[in-house]
Amino acid sequence: MQTKDKSFPTKETVLNEIPHVIDVKPLMGQLNYVDLLHEGETYRLRITKYRKLILTK
Repeated sequence: MQTKDKSFPTKETVLNEIPHVIDVKPLMGQLNYVDLLHEGETYRLRITKYRKLILTK
């Protein structure tokens, strides 16, 4: 009988540990943007002068 290896997190434990709300200001710093890598593509999330968030490729 095999037991699950406790050293690797499961999807359920990861979802429970990751906050679902993230404050973006510390991520962006003083530049007001952050570049995100998703499946090999780079996206830019930025705060506009009207304080809105824009995500561009």
